[in-house]
Amino acid sequence: MGIFDRFKLNHESTKQEKGGQTKAVISMPWAVLIRPDQINDLLNQSHEQTVLVFKHSTRCIISSMVLRALESNADQLSGLGNWYYLDLIANRACSNQVAQQLGVIHQSPQLIILKDGAVVWEASHQSISPETILAALTSE
Repeated sequence: MGIFDRFKLNHESTKQEKGGQTKAVISMPWAVLIRPDQINDLLNQSHEQTVLVFKHSTRCIISSMVLRALESNADQLSGLGNWYYLDLIANRACSNQVAQQLGVIHQSPQLIILKDGAVVWEASHQSISPETILAALTSE
């Protein structure tokens, strides 16, 4: 599996279980955030559906651990809104624009949740978990 396979539009596949049965496996429905001009689109989208932006550092082990936790809980998380993946090493200008335009301090890893054109929650490092994300979205 190549690095960009996780960004396929179809986020459901099958997995062979013991005993020959197959099971649907859900993966995160990532859209890739690569351009600063996409941020206005995200803000506009957030009026219709929750937008979740995951800023990932490909050089950080904590960021990789958080990414794996999100992906391994895709069955719980994928339907919560529109998910965006930002590789902040490859797309530094976009990452800087996210911090500036959304008024959040740059951190990595970082998850930012947008609703109704505004940041409603953000967290970094080990504060990002399926449980904290679900709690943030249900506490509104």
